[in-house]
Amino acid sequence: MFQPLKSISRAGRPGGLTLIELMIVLAVAAVLVVLTAPSFKRMIDTQRVRSINAALVTDLQLARGEAASRNSQVWIEFDKTGANLTCYVIFTGSRDQCDCRNTPGSDVCVGSGTKEIRTVQVERSLGITVSVPTAQTLDLVGFDPATGRLLVIPVDNPTPATEPFKIEVKHSEVGGFVDELEVTGRPTVCSPSSQISGVPACL
Repeated sequence: MFQPLKSISRAGRPGGLTLIELMIVLAVAAVLVVLTAPSFKRMIDTQRVRSINAALVTDLQLARGEAASRNSQVWIEFDKTGANLTCYVIFTGSRDQCDCRNTPGSDVCVGSGTKEIRTVQVERSLGITVSVPTAQTLDLVGFDPATGRLLVIPVDNPTPATEPFKIEVKHSEVGGFVDELEVTGRPTVCSPSSQISGVPACL
């Protein structure tokens, strides 16, 4: 008499990866990291420039609004001479009384008639600088409290600006932006040679 057939179980391969397979996966992952790292870094740098520039535009609007709300001239001064940073300070009162390279909130502005509103410092280690163009002689601009228009100090007496005031936010590798304050006090943004997308190219 025939015996019933019994199912025969075959010993399957144990789960998981062999050492060779694991090494292949790690090698592929390493190649992908090497290939994507530069573009990933560029994306991070571009986003960082965008963020710093957006904060600057907001601060320019803040300075103009503070002039109206305080009924007082409000100034913004840029400095690119710091060894480790570039910076700007928004303040009221006398010029030459503030140094944005100092510690914000404590010793940026001196003198009883001068008040710091906001100080921003950008570390050079980020590869980003915030400054006025080299060809521009002025690094200080103000806002008239009544009209919101630009004020400049060519000598000692503030006078209405007759041309736009420009600020550059640049990264050494990915490019940057030019923020232009029109004489009306309103900012516009462009990117030289369309280095960064999303804004018009500078003319």
